[in-house]
Amino acid sequence: MSTPSHSMSCRDVMTVSVVTMPPDATALEVSRTMSDMDLGSIVIVEGERPIGIITEADIVRRVIAKEREPKATRAREIMSSPLFTVTPDTGLTDAMRIMAKSNIRRVVVLKNDSLGGIITSRDILRWSPELIDILVESLRLQNGEQITTEEEDEIMEMGGICDSCGEYSTDLAIQDGQYLCSECRR
Repeated sequence: MSTPSHSMSCRDVMTVSVVTMPPDATALEVSRTMSDMDLGSIVIVEGERPIGIITEADIVRRVIAKEREPKATRAREIMSSPLFTVTPDTGLTDAMRIMAKSNIRRVVVLKNDSLGGIITSRDILRWSPELIDILVESLRLQNGEQITTEEEDEIMEMGGICDSCGEYSTDLAIQDGQYLCSECRR
């Protein structure tokens, strides 16, 4: 991994070893692969082109809850599509905004229209709290040392590690110069 900088891009945090399956794989095959490899998602590809993603939640909501037969249900029937995508050069801040605004935990990285990697909320969490500090500092530099309340609120919506208890929270706020979760602000 690269050293954190003010211009982190998706390539700095993305996972390049992405497990993929074809659209005609069954829900059972996808589930077993996810279980065997301890994965939360599988990218569905046609050739080199990613066309969808299946997450654990997709299997629960679209197979189990609907009482569909896992051996007969195909990946193309339950995958989430179209994909939310970025490129390796996309700024990490932009990727995080896409994830936060779209209420997703994974974004596919495309390199020349082929699968280049994936960024998950876990990948981003590995960089917290450094990322929050980098984002705030980057915005300060862009705005000539001025960061608006709206920009700071947008950063806090993405979540991070509470400076007091060390737990991850999507409800951080600055209090006395520290990023604190709702419990520690009381």
